[in-house]
Amino acid sequence: MIRRIAWSIAATAILGLALAVAAFLGVGTGTFIALACAFAVLSAAFAGWAARTIVKPLRDFDPERSPGSGYEEIAPLMDRLTRQSQLIDLQMADLRRSQEEFRAITDSMAEGFVLLDTDMRLVSYNPAAQRLMGDENSMTSEVFLKTARAALKGQHSERTMELDGRVYQILANPVETAGNITGAVLVSLDITEKARREAMRHDFSSNVSHELRTPLTSIYGISELMVNGMVKPEDIQGFAKSIHDESGRLIALINDIIKLSQLDEGVFELERTEVDLYEVARSVVERLRPVGHARGVEFALTGSAARVFGIPSVIDEMVYNLADNAVKYNVENGRVLVSVATIGGRPAVSVSDTGIGIPREHIDRVFERFYRVDKSHSKAIGGTGLGLSIVKHGAAVHGAEVSLKSNPGRGTNVTIVFPTLENAKAEFEKQEK
Repeated sequence: MIRRIAWSIAATAILGLALAVAAFLGVGTGTFIALACAFAVLSAAFAGWAARTIVKPLRDFDPERSPGSGYEEIAPLMDRLTRQSQLIDLQMADLRRSQEEFRAITDSMAEGFVLLDTDMRLVSYNPAAQRLMGDENSMTSEVFLKTARAALKGQHSERTMELDGRVYQILANPVETAGNITGAVLVSLDITEKARREAMRHDFSSNVSHELRTPLTSIYGISELMVNGMVKPEDIQGFAKSIHDESGRLIALINDIIKLSQLDEGVFELERTEVDLYEVARSVVERLRPVGHARGVEFALTGSAARVFGIPSVIDEMVYNLADNAVKYNVENGRVLVSVATIGGRPAVSVSDTGIGIPREHIDRVFERFYRVDKSHSKAIGGTGLGLSIVKHGAAVHGAEVSLKSNPGRGTNVTIVFPTLENAKAEFEKQEK
């Protein structure tokens, strides 16, 4: 390339020299002017061609292909530029991949993530945090703002907030670079279930203390009267009966608490076997029939054999509690129907009564521990307030579903639908592995 340009310059110089010789030899004015014009045109043509030739390799430089078709003299420079361009492309690809991975991780996080600069401007955030911040593209939530301000002062900060019935914990930490605070990172955690468990644990402890204190206080008071000789002989039998009843209530309460604890801790996991749901229902009905007869409540049992895979004692306890409640909360000359059937291809047991029923506003809470719709009535019939909680926890242990339908004054129906025998065995074997 350089050689061709040099030959072009040499040819132009020769033409210029020829023009000078012609002037020296005294050619005519017309001839000289013609030669001068030809020289000018050729010089311009050579200059344009030379310029295009020099610029073209640079203009057409493509780092994706070899620059060998350009100047051989600047080929090393082109090679270095090509390698540098390829290195930059690789770095940009790595950066894009890292950004995509980071976005994929943060977008799929259930936890909210927010990154701020020192001026409280949003640098990055994910969808989980967006709905908590208060605005689509800015942070207006007072809890977020207070937490972020503390972090920008170099302090770890924690706060909680409630939104749409959920409880969130907001954690904030400063971001430091070379010893200087350059921003803050905030993370939001959904702690609704944790808060509910803590509230339930607090309520449970409070309720247990109250429920245990009530019969113990009665027993202690009666026994104190008897020890001090303040009870007439004809009243001793009545006081003894009160002690007996309160002691029985206390034992029943402790037994139910122990059962709930065992269900929570999963201590029954190794006792699973095949159980005939109909035989369990028949046994429960036979045991409770005398109790129902004493209260004027008749029992009926329908259905046929339906095998489930589970813990026999827990399944028996679940059905017994449902049938026992159906008797306790029934009306005089009422009726209890225990049915074993198949619902959607799955074995199920259902207990229906003609009792007092449950108001709609209480239906969602009757499975809570110690929750009673009518506390005075429950105390009168000796209920512990844990029967339906045991049913709920027992169903959870077996992967079963519990549904309750009730109309005040017309009765209640509770149905437990178990997994099929095959699915229950497969799930248990999977957990064992």
